[in-house]
This record gives sequence, C-alpha cells and structure tokens, in this order.
Amino acid sequence: MTRLPIRPLGRLLGVLSPELAAELARRLATRPMARSRRPDPEGAVPVTFRFGLAGLRWGDQGPRILALHGWEGRAAQFRGLGERLAARGYQLIAIDAPAHGRSPGREADPVVFADALQEVAAELGPLHAVVGHSMGGASALLALSRGLDALRTVAIAAPAGFAGVLARMSRGLGLPEPARRSFFEKMHRRTGIAPEALDIDQLAARIARPLLVVHDHDDAVIPFDDARRIARATQGQLLATRGLGHRAVLRDAAVLDHVVGFLDVRAA
Repeated sequence: MTRLPIRPLGRLLGVLSPELAAELARRLATRPMARSRRPDPEGAVPVTFRFGLAGLRWGDQGPRILALHGWEGRAAQFRGLGERLAARGYQLIAIDAPAHGRSPGREADPVVFADALQEVAAELGPLHAVVGHSMGGASALLALSRGLDALRTVAIAAPAGFAGVLARMSRGLGLPEPARRSFFEKMHRRTGIAPEALDIDQLAARIARPLLVVHDHDDAVIPFDDARRIARATQGQLLATRGLGHRAVLRDAAVLDHVVGFLDVRAA
C-alpha cells in the first residue's frame, strides 16, 4: 500500500511522535492514489449499481461471475478473463472498488472491499463464482466467510491475512514498535475488526466451496507462502507460476485459461 520511499521519515517520525507516524501510515493504508481515467476496454459495458459503485461487464447472458481488483487497481484489469468467460457463455461483472476507478469515496480497506462485493451480489442475484486479485482476493474470502454465496472462488495473488500486510507496511515505513502498535489500533478502529482476525486460519472454516489459489513464486508484493497458507487452510487447489510477479499473473494467457477451466464446470 505504500507508494514512496519514506522509510527514514517514518523511522524518525515514529521516534519523535509515534501517534503522528501511525496516522501517516493509516492514511497511506486507506487512501489510494488518484489515477487518471483511462478509456474502457473495447467490448466491456460500463455498469453502475444501486449504491453508486461502478464497474464493467463482459457478456450479456449466462451465469454471473463477480470480480474485484486489488489496492489501486481497476475493473479493466479483468479484460482478458472477461473476454474468455463471455466467449464461454458467462457474464463477468468486475467492480471498481470504493475510492477506485469510477466508484465514489476517498478511503477504503479490506472490509469495505468485502462490503462492496456483498452489496453488488445482493443486487445481481445468484452468483456462479467470485474472483479476486490481491486485496480483492482476500476480501472475497472475507465476504465468503460472512455469507456471500458463490459456487466457486478464485483468489489470485491474495494475502493470507491483513495483519501480515500491515506488518510488512510497518517495516517498509520503518515504524518503531510504539508507532506500529498505534497503527494497528487505528486500523482496528477503522475496520471494526482486529487485523489478526482477518486471517485465513480464522475464516477458512466458513468457506466451504471449491477454491483455486493462483500465485507467482516471484511475487514481490505478497509472499508465495501466503498462497500455501490459503490453499492449506481451505483445502483449495494451488496454481503456482514463476516469472510473472504480482500483476502480470492476472494477464498471463496460460493462467487465464486455467482459471476459466476451473470456473467453467459445464465444459468440464
């Protein structure tokens, strides 16, 4: 979630004012960087949901699959998957998460992402599947544990727990221990859930549907061990790749074909 090389500043500020350093970390963790609007991919239909969230749709009939991008991502990242699924007779509806893309808001977090999935699912009706990338994958798992009904799930480059994400961010910012504790407390107050509770080991017992976990060994954002943890806790399938990193895994043709094969149970 960090965007600037501010480790020395974070370390110094954390010593002088742990509370101020923690607030800086909270803002970095919850306020995505504004990005210029790009044209929608050809073939994607813009959609707006009743609570103001925006997104894109590929396909106009067939079972519905809901998708959610990661932090500072956008719905258009699912273009390759959407085109493949539409060709198989499915609809892929990808959301712009709150504070991202065309959706309203200034701040977000994994719980807000999960809320968005549940709100859109309630409007769409029965879902065939849900797909999430990075924080969108973790939020999909959280939404499933809270009752989101989908027959199949794909988590791509997803973290196994929110506490781990915040801990890595704290290290990246150079936060001393008092500032780190204050940062965690601020995130707890914001989300209403302790970061340690947003962990796959806590959620897995309430996730009973088939799950495909996709992760690249060379992911520099989310460690590959997180994928192992998710697959082990949920008894899910693990598709491991190399050389794709955190984002290209979402565009790789072989990965997308494997995901479509997992989702297209009619063909199987």
